[in-house]
Amino acid sequence: MFNFDFGKKSFLGVDIGASNIKIVELGLNSGKPFLLNYAWASIFESASGNRQVDSEFFKTALPGYLASIIKEADFKSKSAFVSLPSFSGLLTLISLPQIPKEDMEQAIRFEAHKYIPTSLDDVVLSWEIIGEDASTANQMAVKKQTSSEEKENVQVLLVAASKSEIKSYEEVVGKAGLALKGIEIENISMVNSLVGNDNGNFIIVDIGSRICNIIYVEKGIIKINRNLDAGGYDLTRTIAKSLGITEERAENMKLSGQDFFSVQSEIRFPAVEMITGELSRILSMLSKDGAVVVDAIILSGGTANLKGFREFVAEKTGLKTIIGDPFSRVGYDKKLEPVLDKIKTGFSVSVGLALRGINK
Repeated sequence: MFNFDFGKKSFLGVDIGASNIKIVELGLNSGKPFLLNYAWASIFESASGNRQVDSEFFKTALPGYLASIIKEADFKSKSAFVSLPSFSGLLTLISLPQIPKEDMEQAIRFEAHKYIPTSLDDVVLSWEIIGEDASTANQMAVKKQTSSEEKENVQVLLVAASKSEIKSYEEVVGKAGLALKGIEIENISMVNSLVGNDNGNFIIVDIGSRICNIIYVEKGIIKINRNLDAGGYDLTRTIAKSLGITEERAENMKLSGQDFFSVQSEIRFPAVEMITGELSRILSMLSKDGAVVVDAIILSGGTANLKGFREFVAEKTGLKTIIGDPFSRVGYDKKLEPVLDKIKTGFSVSVGLALRGINK
C-alpha cells in the first residue's frame, strides 16, 4: 500500500478495471464497516468501442467519466483508495537474515534490485515485515546456516510500482474531484476482502475480463502470485467461434444461465484449461513435502458466477471450491442482499480498498 493521509469517516474503494469501474463507499456503523453506497459502470462504450482502456482514454476521458459516476451515484466521501492492476506492479515475498531494524531499509532496497529491472529511482517501494520464515512446502522461504546454528530469516512482503504509473493515477483521481488516500495492487485488496485474517490456506482465483489472478494465501500472507493472460472475454470469444455467432450474442448466452462446463457441453475453453493447469502446478508445488493443505479455492470475478464453473473447478482440483463474498466482512441493509448476491464477485477489489481506509 502506498499511503497518503487519513482522517475521514468514510472511504471510497475505486477499482478501474479493463472493462468496468467498480466503486464502493464504506463507513462505520457501531464501530464496524458498513456499506453506504456502490456503483458499477461499463467503460467499453466510452473507450471508443475498444475492449480495454487505452492510455489516451485513461489520461483524457477517464477523469470526466469517473467524475460523472461519482455524481450520478451520489457518493458522499471524496477520500479514495485506488487499485493498480496486478501486472502494473511487483508483489513478491523475500527472505532476509535477522538484522537490526535500522539496517532493514537498506537491506530491503539492496534485495529489491534482484527483482526490479529498472533503477529504484523510478519506482516507489513499500514493504511489510510479516514474520519469521517457517519451512514451507512451496520453498519460497529459505533458511541459512550461520556458524553451527540455524537461524530463521525474516519474511518481507515487497511491493513496487513505477512512479509514472502512480502519478497517472493521482492525476486521474485528482481531476475527478477525489482526494487520493492510497494506491494498492489489486491482489492485496482481494486478499483483504476475501480472506482477511482467516487462519487458513486458500487459493484465490480471480478472473477478470482480460487477466486471471491466482493468489496463494497462507494465514493471511500472500506466498504465491500469478497473473495469466486469460479472462472472461476469452470465454465469450470461444463460445462465439464454436457456435458461429456474434460475440454480443455469445456474451448474452454466457450470462443467461446456460451451463457450458457440463459433460454435455462440447465446447473446450483454452483459457479455462490454462487456469486449471496453473492451479495444478501450484498445488503440486505445495504438496511436494506433504506439508501444506489448501483449505479451499475462492473464486472471484464475473466468471465465478457462471453456471457450472464452480463445480468444474472443484472436480478438476479435487478441492473445496467456494464463491468469494467480499461483503461477508461488511454490514449492509439486508434489502440489498438479492442484488449483492448477484454482483458480489465483481467487488472484491473495491471492497478491499475501502476496508483499508476503514481499518486505518
